[in-house]
Formats: sequence, C-alpha cells, structure tokens
Amino acid sequence: MSEYFIEVLKEDDFTISDVFVEVKKDFPKLDLSKIQPLLTSLIKMKVRITAISYNTVDPKGNPVVSSGIIMRPVNRKPRGVLHFLPSANIDKFGSGSDALLIFEGVLSFFGYIVIIADLLGNGITKDSVEYPFLMAENTGRVAYDMHRATIEYFPRILGYPLQRHISIGGYSMGGSSAMALLHHIEKENPSDIIVDKTVIGGGIYDLRVAFEDFVKTGYAQYPAAPGIIKAYDYWYNLNLDYSKVFIDPLLSNMDHWLNRTHLRDQLIEWIGQDIHKYMHPDFFSQERNPELNKIWEKMGENSLSTGWTPKSRLLMSHASDDQSVPTRVATYTYEQFKSRGANVRIRYGKGGHYEFGKWYFLRMALHLIFKRLAFWTRS
Repeated sequence: MSEYFIEVLKEDDFTISDVFVEVKKDFPKLDLSKIQPLLTSLIKMKVRITAISYNTVDPKGNPVVSSGIIMRPVNRKPRGVLHFLPSANIDKFGSGSDALLIFEGVLSFFGYIVIIADLLGNGITKDSVEYPFLMAENTGRVAYDMHRATIEYFPRILGYPLQRHISIGGYSMGGSSAMALLHHIEKENPSDIIVDKTVIGGGIYDLRVAFEDFVKTGYAQYPAAPGIIKAYDYWYNLNLDYSKVFIDPLLSNMDHWLNRTHLRDQLIEWIGQDIHKYMHPDFFSQERNPELNKIWEKMGENSLSTGWTPKSRLLMSHASDDQSVPTRVATYTYEQFKSRGANVRIRYGKGGHYEFGKWYFLRMALHLIFKRLAFWTRS
C-alpha cells in the first residue's frame, strides 16, 4: 500500500515533433524556424508521459488528492531526474495531467525523467480546490508529495527505483515553486532525494518586494496581483472588504474575471496594465488601509528570501527589463542568500519576462546536456 501514489490516470507516447505542435498552439508568434529542423533531426527518442494521482494536503492541512505527470524516455536509460515546476496556469485547463504534453515537457527529450506537479487548483483539483496562488509552504509540500509519489510509482509499476540525485527547475511562477520545493526538501532532509542543483528564473520569491516595486512604478505587464489577493483572502480567511482593495471596473467584475476560465490576453484587455486603474488608491500610500495591510502581512509569511539559507547549489536568472516580475525581487533574494553564505549565483539578461523565458529554457537545456556528459564520463 502506497502512502502517496494512488493510480495512473492516463498515459501516452510523444515525439519531439509533437512538442513543436503544442508549442505553436501556446506561442503562435514564436519563431522556431531555425531550431525546429535541428532538434527534429537530432532527437529521435520517444517520451512516455504518465499522469498520476497522489495524496497531499491543502494550505489548511486537509487531505486532498492531486495530480501531475511523469515523463521518461522510452527504450532508453534515463540520464537523470529533473523535477520541473510549471509556470502559472492563469486559466485552469492546461495542466500536465489534462493535456499530458505541455511546453515544459520538451526537457524530457534530453534523456531525462521529468516530474511536473499540477499543483492545487489545477488538474484533477481544478474544480474542487481554490488555487493557492504563490503560497510558498503549500506549494513546496504539494510538489514534494508528487516527488514522493513518483518514488513509490517507479518500483511498484516499473520495477526499478527512481534515482536519488535530482535537479530542480522552473520559470516565472515555476521559479517560485521550484524554490519552494527546494526549501521543503531541505527542511525534510530525506535520504532518498539529493538535490544536485536548482536552476530557476523569473520567479517571485518575495511578494512584498514585488508589490513595493508595483507601488513605485504603478505598472505591471501582467495583472497577477488580483488573483494572488483573491487566493490569500480565501485560504487565510481574511474576509476582505474588496471596496478597500480594488476599484471599478475590476471591483464589479472580479467574480467573473478572476474565476480562472479566461486566457492571459483576455485578462490584460479587461484589467489592464496600469495598476492605478484597478487597485484602490490606498495601495499607493505609505499608510495602507487595514484591508491591504492584511494582505501585506500574509505576503511576508510567504517570503522565500528570508528565514532559511539554501544548502545546495542555486543558479538564478532574471531579465533586467522584466515588467511582470520586478528584477529587484531576484536581486534582493540573491543578496539575502549570499549574505548568509549560500552557494548562489545570478545572471541577468534582456528581453522582458516572456522573451527572457526562452533564454532560461536554453540555459536549462544546457545544464541537462552538461549533466548528461558528466554522467557518460563517470560511466
């Protein structure tokens, strides 16, 4: 009897050509004309994607059954294990266990077992659990429980154990979630999970630092703040008076606009990128009103920049011109960790949040390739 793993939900095999079909659906403006022929000719393996269900808990500690996917090369010995956290699912319909093949899955075609938790509010919990948006402790726990379910799945279903040494990665909210997973693993200190390196980019590791920057600039390329506030209100029982948090038209339409059935571009059209047009004026004052201070307090409790120091190697990256996740968030986190002796490096680039994301995935691919070469050398 497994403690975490419950059952296989569905399974299928895919090629690298299938990945490009999926990427073009999600990013129609992305020019892949140079890289697609090269990767299609070089990568011939098939990858099997298995969606599973497993036991975990919600932010209040209540038991819940969640889901995620395990990707592994077919008929080829895997070169390592990568636990990769997904970017924010703004709408709730594109999780790994729903689609099986998602953009982040391309990393499995470098010969790795890739584990991707749906996280709560997605996959099989999308209609039953409120999305705990950027709630660090629960995110780390849910991802950790997915890893433990995978550890149980391998010998029970496949007949051999999952490798202990792993890498962790993620971009944007996936970067925040990856940091949360690393924190949880180091807190639990299990003998069967050894983190070699964590490679993250574009994440919100400290919400208060991010919101302080939003107050200064009055601009956010993507209006994520309302969804975060809604999640915190629900899970922390803040009983917010939203007339002191939002203004119209968001205030009058928040139940519809924030129900996670709309795509990113639609939300930007409705809510906008000028924060003055949807946040209460007190958001920009030095003395915020009591309702906003409730949120600020809980954001502090979810900081991944303070209260611990990573023990394993951590490579951070961030766009210096990021207008969705302020660059100061990454710089502040790096400075906090470095001052406490962490083995951390940071790299900056250009292109904004979304274009820089392509550079991050290239960086992650290079990490996997070099790790694979090191594996061959040791063998």
